[in-house]
Amino acid sequence: MNAIVVIIATILALAFDSSFAEIFTLRSSGSITPQAMPCLVVFVALFAPESTALFVGMALGILVDLSPGHGQLGAGAHLIGPNALGFTVTALLILKIRNIVFRRRIITIACFASGAVIVTAAVHAFILITRGFMPWNTVTTGGGFAELAKLFGTAIYSGLLAVPLGWCFLSTIGIWKFHSPTGRRATWR
Repeated sequence: MNAIVVIIATILALAFDSSFAEIFTLRSSGSITPQAMPCLVVFVALFAPESTALFVGMALGILVDLSPGHGQLGAGAHLIGPNALGFTVTALLILKIRNIVFRRRIITIACFASGAVIVTAAVHAFILITRGFMPWNTVTTGGGFAELAKLFGTAIYSGLLAVPLGWCFLSTIGIWKFHSPTGRRATWR
């Protein structure tokens, strides 16, 4: 896999998620904002070797955790882990089922990107609940149906964003230099 292309795509996706995505925010629907980073994680997990996909998923998650507006605690500290674990779990799930899907379809990337947002949010919720059980942390409150609706709205909106991003990724798949499987039983869908 071409690391320079991954770094450039990471910078563009992180810049989109950090600042440019605010332009596409649907304020009338509860401030639903699309995310580009799950699209990149899905694309890499669909085509990269297993160890590389897991490493890239964790590295992209750490970058998202360290970016402004994500994982911030008091006094400017950042909580590293929710997105890193969420993207790693997403990559692991995609690695388990990528041989039975049509990888070179935009609809596959869009559906998996929506699922990636939900899986990452589920891991984030699990971490917050687990932290609430520690006696030195305060119990996490809030959420409810409004946050669940916002999560599904974000997942659907990110899936819609994955359509043009997936088209760009698939049309430039040659410069990513993923290794193609060899042998009689290898399928490149």
